[in-house]
Amino acid sequence: MHTIISNNKRRSRVTSYGEEKVMHPDLVELERLLKTHDWYYEYSDDHKVWQRGRDQRDDIRRQRDILCGLGMDEIADKMYEKYRPKG
Repeated sequence: MHTIISNNKRRSRVTSYGEEKVMHPDLVELERLLKTHDWYYEYSDDHKVWQRGRDQRDDIRRQRDILCGLGMDEIADKMYEKYRPKG
């Protein structure tokens, strides 16, 4: 089981207009988890692939719970919808 602990570093991002946005480290972590998640793990015949996907899913849920506790549930939901496969 993996535990995700927030580091207190804030990462900045520069938009195409040159504006700097500061993103909360827990949002950065959620985005990393969403980008690297195997969204189709449930279709795998390989049990190790399935377990890894399940663990990734659990990590995403925990990170979303952390963000919900911080009052950032709407942002987390929008980010989730952005990366979740449609259809």
